[in-house]
Amino acid sequence: MKESVGMIMIFWNSDSNLLATGLPLKVLSKLLVKSSSEAELQQSLEKLGTKYLTRYLIIREYRTLAETGLQKLPMIPIIAGIPGAGKTTIAKELSTALNIGLVIGGDALRSTLRSIMPKIDNEVLHSSVYDTWKFFGNYSKENLISGYKSQAKIMNFTIQKMIADRGLRDGESMIVEYLHFLPTQIHSDLLVHPSIGERLITEIDKYFQIQEYLCSEATKHKLQIINVNDFVEGFEFILDYVLKRIKSLNEMKDYTKQIKLIDEIINERKT
Repeated sequence: MKESVGMIMIFWNSDSNLLATGLPLKVLSKLLVKSSSEAELQQSLEKLGTKYLTRYLIIREYRTLAETGLQKLPMIPIIAGIPGAGKTTIAKELSTALNIGLVIGGDALRSTLRSIMPKIDNEVLHSSVYDTWKFFGNYSKENLISGYKSQAKIMNFTIQKMIADRGLRDGESMIVEYLHFLPTQIHSDLLVHPSIGERLITEIDKYFQIQEYLCSEATKHKLQIINVNDFVEGFEFILDYVLKRIKSLNEMKDYTKQIKLIDEIINERKT
């Protein structure tokens, strides 16, 4: 908001909180130029729409609490869905809007796991997900889902440890986007943790069968399902949903419930 000389720091400056409004960059730049004070900035946001001011105030409060050490809960949105649903694009947009630097992509993680886990003992991991049914017999929907679950088990084991260790234990915010999120394979302590914001994005023969299974699992565990046939409209819904979760983090500030998985990680390192 104040004119400065030298390098422009986008995310280090508190003005980056405006990115959470979802407003176009041209609009945000005009707001910053015309607003000489925080009060004036908030008045201008309210004129554009109450939702923009609300979004701004939620993320501003979260960062203020975090900077003062009062907010100990990280933001960890998990985006799940089949290929082509827009997971990666949405993760990038959320990363920018919420200033979350760490984005974990399932494809990159699976590629890394394949390089360190021998194929001879982990053939299902080294197979394309739509071919994993071959390890369970002839092609059928049941074997397709069995193959998917088998590969997902490896992915979820790795991802939940990463979330518990780097995210919840160290307090580092991150976005995770991948195909294999299955609530039945996630530790119950993580699934109910307030930092975990989950959504299943729907939208391609074998993949549609996997999608149908994913949606049924999401419904069973009362997870949010968001349709992104219209990307802009879908992202607006996602942004509001995530910020609603962040608002609840602002109210809680800390979450003292013991996470067994974190204890397991600490004990593993001791040995």
